[in-house]
Amino acid sequence: MMEQFSRLTAHKLWLNNLNENSFVSSKEDFESSYLLLNEKKISRVNIIANVVSKFKSEDGNYCAITIDDSSAQVRLKTWREDTKILDNINIGDIVSVIGKVKNYNNEIYILPEIVKKVSPNDELLRKLELIKEYGSPKEDNLKEKEPEINYEEINFASNDLRNKILNLIEKYEEKSGITLEEIKLELHNNLNDINKVLEELLKEGQIYEVKGKYRLLL
Repeated sequence: MMEQFSRLTAHKLWLNNLNENSFVSSKEDFESSYLLLNEKKISRVNIIANVVSKFKSEDGNYCAITIDDSSAQVRLKTWREDTKILDNINIGDIVSVIGKVKNYNNEIYILPEIVKKVSPNDELLRKLELIKEYGSPKEDNLKEKEPEINYEEINFASNDLRNKILNLIEKYEEKSGITLEEIKLELHNNLNDINKVLEELLKEGQIYEVKGKYRLLL
């Protein structure tokens, strides 16, 4: 029997738009809860973000991943047979997520319907779309407080991370390379910073990636 209702639109948003203060719980059995954003009632979202952590219970009946789009972090939560949606999703993946917005114990999370891996180009295009629609997610913070930027310190930190990653990849050459998750566990740096340095090293031809592992181009 076909459904008698049309599926609600999945809105493209920054994760920091998912604010619990604007969440409205439904009082009717057949009405979806929603976020109120710019006078839009948003029950479903379409997000592109990086996977920064993953957890699965021992009995396999609960699985959650945390995604980060540079504006905020939000969890996707699945239960029972729905956990298979996240089976092939791992830390470091860039994913497109379509799902319902939920609120439990003052935490906004997403109940995913579709989760698939996408490319860095897809992520970049989405960010350009969102900047055009909503502006940069960091603009408000910058207006409130504009700290003095020390570019020498930034360059030093970037070069320091670069050297650490190169040394780490060299260390793992005997093991046929190192994964992104292993790099993150070893260095404890921000995942976006690690990805940025890895992309630079790949473009420069200093390293290469094979079967999810990074190796030195000797």
